[in-house]
Amino acid sequence: MTDVARQKFAALMAEIEDLENRVADLETEAEELKGTDEGKVADEELRNLREQMAAKRNELARISDGCGKPHPR
Repeated sequence: MTDVARQKFAALMAEIEDLENRVADLETEAEELKGTDEGKVADEELRNLREQMAAKRNELARISDGCGKPHPR
């Protein structure tokens, strides 16, 4: 069971890393195209990628809650 959870955790982390890289690249592109129609398309795509990344991060936080040992008090 833990292997399945670990695989899902690793897959989500990889997806988030990929989305972060795509967002960084698109931010640069959007900045260069600012004020053009292509810039508006890039901004919309950037917004969508950020929403996807937020959803993946929320899912990662949800499955990681309760994992590991509790912190000592």
